[in-house]
Amino acid sequence: MAAKASRESIQGGEVAIKPGLAVLLLYEDLRTALRAKHSLDLLPLQLGGDAALGTRLWRLDLLGKSLLAEQAAIEAAAADVIILSLHGRTALRPAARDWLNRWLDHKEDRPYALAVLLDPEPAHPGGDDPVVAYLTRFAQAAHADLFCGFCSAPVLWPSSRAGKIMGRASNFEAVPAEAPTRAEPRL
Repeated sequence: MAAKASRESIQGGEVAIKPGLAVLLLYEDLRTALRAKHSLDLLPLQLGGDAALGTRLWRLDLLGKSLLAEQAAIEAAAADVIILSLHGRTALRPAARDWLNRWLDHKEDRPYALAVLLDPEPAHPGGDDPVVAYLTRFAQAAHADLFCGFCSAPVLWPSSRAGKIMGRASNFEAVPAEAPTRAEPRL
């Protein structure tokens, strides 16, 4: 499945075709997800304001479950761009390496872009980044174009809507200490 186009109705019965791009985003945690979201928000500007962007999100720790890893690999095969947003301070996790191999099993013979967004601090000062080194070899074997970026996650300002939600979520207790107990059912 290559880049798709979406139809947008226009007054007068004509239909405009908007170019579409399918993106699968694999992220490590909230910070890496926000960094990737910020990068994705900039992508339509590079593609032209009319481009439609379809995004699928997967958290890295879910790939340890075989069924979920398989589903993510199938979705990646349907994507045009696969983005891994990681801290990159250590080698790529085994679950992520296994998932990339699953993707190869489903990958079609067409162009793919593989991108990795990493923290700006080097994993090994003065040495090669182990994640970039692995993904460079992998992208060559997969015949995919690799793009690397090193950037920080955007800061959520407390006055922003997302900042307020995050503030409330961090103060939320799953079960309040004074929560009433449930009465046993009557038979």
